[in-house]
Amino acid sequence: MYPFFLMRLIIIVVTILLLTGSILVVMKYYYSLRKQPPLAPVTGEEKKVILPLRLQAYERIVLYLERINPNSLLQRVSKPEMNPVQLQSALIRAIREEFEYNLSQQLYISARSWELVKNAKEETIKLIYTAAGKVSQDASSQELVKNIFDQMMTNEKMPADFAIEEIKKELQKIF
Repeated sequence: MYPFFLMRLIIIVVTILLLTGSILVVMKYYYSLRKQPPLAPVTGEEKKVILPLRLQAYERIVLYLERINPNSLLQRVSKPEMNPVQLQSALIRAIREEFEYNLSQQLYISARSWELVKNAKEETIKLIYTAAGKVSQDASSQELVKNIFDQMMTNEKMPADFAIEEIKKELQKIF
């Protein structure tokens, strides 16, 4: 009976020590995080630098959204000698290249606005894929253009237009 009691006592003591050690490690980590100084508030001088950068970012994002609107995108990219597959590929490549060019702008706009931009990009690409799915590969590129415009007509509002509206509202809150 005595060895059984001693064994249980040792197990209990080791368990308590392990739990206490774990709690101490977690508390040390938690308090080390709390000791880090908070970010300094933006001063008036810093605002003079940041505000123009933010405005420029909003301008570039709105320009991007206008450029990926199928109307302007088709005018820039579409060529009569293209077949539907080439046109689809060129349209999607243009959208993605423009997006990559503007990736750094997410630093200056809100997370919500950036999500709207990404959503507009994806929805526009989806619209192109949907329209291309209705065109045979031996058709002319004009058939794809027609289908894209038909897709646009079925949508109440283009995703890029919605994003632009929301970004304008966000900018109005800044001023």
